Amino acid sequence: MQINGFLRIAAVAAAIGGATQFAAAQSAWPEAGKVVTVINGGSPGSGQDLTARLVADALQKMHPGSNFQVLAKPGAGTQIAYQAIADAPKDGYTFGIMSLPTFATLYLDESRKAGFNRDSFAPAANFIFDPGAIAVRAESPFKTLKDLLDAAKAKPGEVTVAVVGPKSREHLDVTAMEQAAGVKFNPIFHNDSGTGLNNLLGGNVDAAQGSVGDYLAQIAAGRVRILAVFAKEQSVFAPDVPTAESAGVAVFSGVTRGFTFPAGVDPAIVKQISDDIGQMVKSPEEQEKIKNLGFQVNYMDNDQFAAYAKSEEDRIRDILSKIPN
Repeated sequence: MQINGFLRIAAVAAAIGGATQFAAAQSAWPEAGKVVTVINGGSPGSGQDLTARLVADALQKMHPGSNFQVLAKPGAGTQIAYQAIADAPKDGYTFGIMSLPTFATLYLDESRKAGFNRDSFAPAANFIFDPGAIAVRAESPFKTLKDLLDAAKAKPGEVTVAVVGPKSREHLDVTAMEQAAGVKFNPIFHNDSGTGLNNLLGGNVDAAQGSVGDYLAQIAAGRVRILAVFAKEQSVFAPDVPTAESAGVAVFSGVTRGFTFPAGVDPAIVKQISDDIGQMVKSPEEQEKIKNLGFQVNYMDNDQFAAYAKSEEDRIRDILSKIPN
């Protein structure tokens, strides 16, 4: 991120440091020395960026002589990154983050005119789940979610909340919160969660809607407080933070982050990455690194992840049908 991404970049550098013992993967892919590009749609230090770097590092250790490089393509609420993945050569040397449900909202929202849909991709594996969360600056007068809701009720449309682009997962979270609590916020749209967090830290918005993992580095630095998590249970990474449901807002959300190739890649390569990530999440060393970044493992293989992408498409299509254009 432009202002404070260094905190999170330092966190991922520490998390991926040191040798991890993996059995060397025996396959013709990737060719030694040939670059494998891992695309993500987040700014440096964002949840997508941290996820891509952690997995790229592990894959490079699994495939001695390989060269996995992370390429950030932020913008348009991650739509630019997905388009880059969809348009990439089908040789298996480019893949990237698939983050649900945001991925589905991009092509289901006709106003975005996305040049891709679910059939443009070959999902490889899901990696983690990060519960939804709403945060404020440490010095904010809003100490609880109720405080924030009361302010929004007293001054409809004046309390600002940073979200990713229109009809993104974060925007849908705020919309659902408005409907559940009978309030009206002023959503401020950003290209990605990192730039939204920057605006929160800069005092340009009252709150930011994201995921628990987006805020942990800033919580550790004493700059941010999470008001509530949008899950059935409190997060192990923010154990003192109540759920939104406990404040009377029965809204549940979060983000899954996995990896996908463009459609048309050799299924054997897709299966290779699926198996590699499955091996990675079983490693005690990698589990500790994942935990240190505030992520919860939620592995799905390529078939399971493809089925989940279809189910999320159906769910998001139904939600979007209820939101006025």
